[in-house]
Amino acid sequence: MTKLALLLGLVCALVWAGTALAVTGYAGPRFWYAGDEAGSSFQSGWSTNDFNKPSSGYDTTVTFIDNVSYGWHATIRNRDMVTHTYWSSSQVKKAHCKAHTGGHWGGCYAN
Repeated sequence: MTKLALLLGLVCALVWAGTALAVTGYAGPRFWYAGDEAGSSFQSGWSTNDFNKPSSGYDTTVTFIDNVSYGWHATIRNRDMVTHTYWSSSQVKKAHCKAHTGGHWGGCYAN
């Protein structure tokens, strides 16, 4: 029974690690200045985009840009600690983030 519990624990840990590794950091973590922006590669698999900062108060935007019209989709702009957006379309797109205020560390991540 102990071996079974250990095996189940190991399987759960590996599944969790595999899920965590699916997140791609495409910008940072680094120091951001006002107006800095960055984008990921184009992929159809992106569905979430996050700009993580050490605290709230820094104005940032996250969005997805499609590869046909280059239109912006699911755009979110706020001063939260994590600026998060979600777009479940299977269209080929890239994740994009922008810092409107600078003077902070942070990173942008897509999944």
